[in-house]
Amino acid sequence: MSSTGHRPGGLTALAVLNLLLAGLYSLALVDLWGKIRAAETNTAEEAARVVPNKELAYAALLLGVVSVTLLIASALGYLGQKRLLGKFLGITYGLVGLAWTAAGVLSAKEFTTQHILPLAYPLLTLVLLTTVFKDDFPN
Repeated sequence: MSSTGHRPGGLTALAVLNLLLAGLYSLALVDLWGKIRAAETNTAEEAARVVPNKELAYAALLLGVVSVTLLIASALGYLGQKRLLGKFLGITYGLVGLAWTAAGVLSAKEFTTQHILPLAYPLLTLVLLTTVFKDDFPN
C-alpha cells in the first residue's frame, strides 16, 4: 500500500508494460487482419490453411482491439491511481485478454509459444490488481 502522494513503483511498471504490450498487440492485430484479408482472396483450400476458422479469427480481432484499448486506458488509470480507470479497466482487460487468447488458440487450432505472453500477462494483471495493488487506488 502506498502512502499519500506516492505512486507504487510496481504500479508504474505495470503501466509501462501495458503501453508496451498495447503497441506489440497492435502489430499482431495488423498481422491478423492481413491474414484474414489474404484468406478472403485465396481459394478455399489456401484460405483454410491461412485462417482455419474465419469466424473465430474475426472474434480474436475484435477482442484484440478491445484489449489494446483497455491496456491503454488502464495504463493511464494506473498512473493516476484511479479506481475506475485503473483497477476496474485493468481487471476487465485481464478477463478480455484471457478470452482473446482463447479465441486465438481456437482459431489457430493449436497452442503455440505465441500464445504464452497473451495468456500470462492478463493472468499476471489479475493477480497483481487483486492482491498486491488492491489498496493502491484511492482516487
